[in-house]
Amino acid sequence: MSFEQFWVILVKQWKLIIISFLVVGLGAYIGSKLMTPIYQSSALVEVAIRSSTNQADYSSLLASDQLVQTEASLAISDPVLRQVVSHYHGMTVAQLAGEATSAAKLNTQLFEIDVADPSPTRAAALANDIAATLIGQQQQVIQQNNQQAQLQIQNNIDATSKQIDATTKNIAALQAKGGNQGQVNVLLAQLKGYQQHYIQLQTALADLDVAQAESGNPLQIAQSANPATSPVRPNKLLNTGGGLLVGLLLGIVLAILYERFDTRVRTPEVLTQLLGWSVLAAILRANSSKREDVINPAGKNANVEPYRILRTSIGFSALDKPLHSILVTSAIPRDGKSVIAANLAIFMAKAGKNTLLIDADLRRPTQHVLFELPAGSLGLSNAVLAFGMQTGTDFTANNQSASASLTPFVHAVGIANLWVMPSGPLPPNPSEMLDSKAMQRFLTIIKDCGIEIVIFDSPPLLGLSDTSILASKADGVLVVVDITRANKGKLMRMKATLAQTGANVLGCVVNKQRKSRSDTDYTYSYYFDEQPDEERQSAKNGHVPTVPLPPASSWSQTHLDRSN
Repeated sequence: MSFEQFWVILVKQWKLIIISFLVVGLGAYIGSKLMTPIYQSSALVEVAIRSSTNQADYSSLLASDQLVQTEASLAISDPVLRQVVSHYHGMTVAQLAGEATSAAKLNTQLFEIDVADPSPTRAAALANDIAATLIGQQQQVIQQNNQQAQLQIQNNIDATSKQIDATTKNIAALQAKGGNQGQVNVLLAQLKGYQQHYIQLQTALADLDVAQAESGNPLQIAQSANPATSPVRPNKLLNTGGGLLVGLLLGIVLAILYERFDTRVRTPEVLTQLLGWSVLAAILRANSSKREDVINPAGKNANVEPYRILRTSIGFSALDKPLHSILVTSAIPRDGKSVIAANLAIFMAKAGKNTLLIDADLRRPTQHVLFELPAGSLGLSNAVLAFGMQTGTDFTANNQSASASLTPFVHAVGIANLWVMPSGPLPPNPSEMLDSKAMQRFLTIIKDCGIEIVIFDSPPLLGLSDTSILASKADGVLVVVDITRANKGKLMRMKATLAQTGANVLGCVVNKQRKSRSDTDYTYSYYFDEQPDEERQSAKNGHVPTVPLPPASSWSQTHLDRSN
C-alpha cells in the first residue's frame, strides 16, 4: 500500500478513526475513575557488616552486597508474611503476597519493601511491619547461632577442665607412690596441653561475646514507610493518554481492514479507481412518485444538467470516431439503466439529433412502459423477423426504402427527433435472435436509415449473454452503476466480460447519487423562462416543439422497479 492510498483511506474513514479514538480514550478514563485507588508505601532496609575494629573493610562490603539480594528475597518469604498477617484480622498470606514486593536497589546496600493497598495507612503499616518482622527474625537467628556457639565452647571448656583435674590427680598419685618418672613426665605434658586448650577456649568465648556485642544485627531500617498522599494506580492521565493512542491505532487498523474487506462502492472516485473508466455523469436520486422527475426532466429539475453533461461527455468521446450506436447496460438488474437510456435519448433528440431508442431487453422490456406505448406494439423482435425474411433486398442501397420498412416498428412519442422501438413480443430464445444473421441485417439497416444516434437499452450484463452479443456490435457501451448498492466483485466481473467482447466502453454513469446540502455541482444555471434551451433551439430550426408525455395512466412504482 502506497502512502497516497493510505492517506486516502484515512481521509475517507476519518469518522471511524475519530469515533474509535474518542470511545477508547473515554473508556480508559471512565475505567480509571471506576477503579479502586491503590496507595503504595515503601520502607528502606540497609544491610551492613562491620569488622571487629568497627570499621567497614573490603570483605565486609562484599559480604553485605551478597546479603542484599538474599535479604530482599527473605523479606517477602512465607515465614515473614505469615507472622505479619497474624497481626491483621481477616488478612491472608496470599493476599499480602499479592500486595507486597521487594527489590534491591542497584549499586547500594539497600533494598526496598513496597506494599500496595487501598488504604494508605495500612500500606505504610504493612511495609514497616514486614521490615520489623524481618529484622526481628534475623535477630533471633543470630542470637540462636551465638547461643549455640557459646554453648558448644562452654561444653568444650567444661570437658577440658575435667581432663585437667583428672590428669592432675593422676600425677599426684604417681608421685605419692614414687612411680616411674617417665610416666609422670608424660602426664605433665598432657596436663600442659589441656591447660593451653582451656585458655584458648576461654579466649574464644570472650571474643564471641565481644563480637556479638559490637556487630549486632546487620539489618536496620534506613527509612520507615509513610502513608502516601496520592494513589499509584490507576494513573488517570497515563491511562487516558494510552487509551487515546490505542484508540487512534485501532481506528486506523479498522479503517484499513474496512477498506480492504468492504465490497461496496459508494463514491464516483472509488468507482473510477476500481474500473479505470471515467464517470461521465452522476444522476441524482429522483422522486419516483413523480413521473416528470424520472422521465424527461425539464425546467429547474436537478437532473437536467447531469443529463446534459452526459450528452456532452459522449460527444467528446466521439471526436476521433463518430458514434452511431450506443449500448446502455448495467452489471445487475434494477440499476436504472432503462431510465438512463430513455433520458439520454430524449436529451440527444433535444439537441437536434435524429435519435432512435431501441428496447433490446428481450426478457424484461421497460421502454414501452416508460413512454406509454401499447403493450402489443410492434418492435425489435418483429423487425428482426421481418428483415430476416427479406434476404433478397439490399437495404443499404436506398435509405428511403429502409426507413419505410422501419416505419411499422418505430413509434413517435411526442418529442421532436425521437423515435422509440419497443421490444415487441418476447422470443423464446433472445440470445439466438440477437446473434442471428437477421439481427445483423437489422443493424445494417439501422446504420443506413438516416438515424444519427441509436441507443440500445440492453439487459444486465452478468448472467446473460444477450448484452455481450450486442456490446461487440455497438460503437460504444455506456455502463450504468447504482451507487447505492454497487458491489466491487460484480463490477470487476462486468469489466472482465466487456474486455472479452472487445467492447468500446465510453465510461460509467453514476445513478441515484445522493445530493447533500453542500453539493454545488449543478446549482449554477440561468433560466430565461421555463422553456429549456434545446426546445427553443428546436423551434427556431423548424422542428416540432417538445410536448409533454401523455398522462401516466399506468405509471406506478411497480413500473419503476421493472426499469432495469
